[in-house]
Amino acid sequence: MKKSKPNSTNEISIKKDNEISLSKIINSETNLLVLPFFTLERKDKRLKTEYREIDKRGDQTTEVTWSVSANPEYGYPGPFDREVHKAIEQIVTEIIKRNGIIKNPIQFSIYDLCNRMEITSSGGKNYRRIKKTLEKIQMTGIKSVGTFYSKEDKQWIEDIFSLYDRVVFTGKKLPNNEIADNNYLFLGSWYLQSLNSFHIKPIDYTYWRSLKSKIGSRLYEILGVKFYGVRNKKEDFIRYKYSTLCQLLPVTPYRFISDAKRQLNSGNDELKNSGFISKYTWSENGNKDWLIYYWPGERAKEEMKRAKIKSIDDRTEEYLLGPKEDVNKYSKEQADLVNKLVKINVSKVTAEKLIKNNDQELIKKWIEAINYTNAEDKAAYIVKAIRENWQFPEEYLREIKEEEQKEEREKTEVIKIKQQEEENKKRQEEIKKIEQMFNALNPLQQEEIKKETENRLPDFWKEKLNKVRVKGETSKLLEVVLEEKRREIIKEWIDSGRIKV
Repeated sequence: MKKSKPNSTNEISIKKDNEISLSKIINSETNLLVLPFFTLERKDKRLKTEYREIDKRGDQTTEVTWSVSANPEYGYPGPFDREVHKAIEQIVTEIIKRNGIIKNPIQFSIYDLCNRMEITSSGGKNYRRIKKTLEKIQMTGIKSVGTFYSKEDKQWIEDIFSLYDRVVFTGKKLPNNEIADNNYLFLGSWYLQSLNSFHIKPIDYTYWRSLKSKIGSRLYEILGVKFYGVRNKKEDFIRYKYSTLCQLLPVTPYRFISDAKRQLNSGNDELKNSGFISKYTWSENGNKDWLIYYWPGERAKEEMKRAKIKSIDDRTEEYLLGPKEDVNKYSKEQADLVNKLVKINVSKVTAEKLIKNNDQELIKKWIEAINYTNAEDKAAYIVKAIRENWQFPEEYLREIKEEEQKEEREKTEVIKIKQQEEENKKRQEEIKKIEQMFNALNPLQQEEIKKETENRLPDFWKEKLNKVRVKGETSKLLEVVLEEKRREIIKEWIDSGRIKV
């Protein structure tokens, strides 16, 4: 049974001097923090994950790919396997800290891994699960075409490799034919080289484990690396296309933004509430592939400040993938918004930044709402209002409400008219049908209905009928009354079975 995690890790721990107290740190290989390997859902039955991107390096544009393929007999590495690997990373971190380098093989005990993962080591079940996990990761292949960066060789790798090359359990034969007196793990050559080149990023293992959302912990890995690339820039946010982020997590993308937000915002909110990001926003970007913006929070800033960054240098953006290809492209709708802002005397550069960093619908509304303010400098006012998410002017909100109420009244009136038209149509069809039935009756039946109709007339209409007959005149209103009564009688005959329908 899994032990409970400390509740205190769900919040940022603040000391009296306002410093954030960082917990146990482990060093994770940078490529594998960003690129997808493990699934986030236990029920995910995939056998392959593929990440593709069009990347511009220098003057050349090329397609890069990262493909992870599982062995069908073992299955694809999932959430439990991800936690086992994090425990392995703890051991790797301790060895590097102690020896300054890591060499194959690594000795480990499954009892120790259970303790690091805070799961029970009794009963044998978790022992078997961990053994299967190590074999599963060994049997999972990676194909990299320009995605895995070798810091030592200063080049992008095009190769097929594994995270673990070999695992030998106690009592089994080692490569030198000796019988293993312990458990031994041989790391993959590219993985090992990258670790020894300090192509690593420190992460707060306790904080990582405290995150309830798997998406949240995965975003912590990705964003933690990407934030280093913007730490010295004026615009200290990063952005991802929704489709790109889905590949990196990896999760199945949705067609509608409401579903996409429901999918990711639990993780986004957890990172925001725990101080790793200060805020995040979605932008519809004029098409179905939305942009998500992230700003580093106090926890992220403190991690960057305290970490000894041997692993992440000023070349971060050069070798970390991101949505570079469309940051300067605008849809027709976005270009129209830029032009409207320019007409209000907002500079084109500022207008473009507003479009990139803010919700399109918010900008549309403020372009209308600015006319309801008394601002002398409308350009400065609208820029500040959008950036700081000001409340709209009361007069604008009132007019919007009145317009909505007017539209609602018009809709209601249209519905009433349509309903009346439908009722009239139905009535005319019924009148026509009953008339046809009357005409189909024999003369005796018709005469009987006529007499019954006259008998049922109220006294006032009987007098009218007698006067009309004496004078030999006709009355349209009287004819209408007679027809109504006649239809009434015919309906009764139908209900009683005297007329067969």
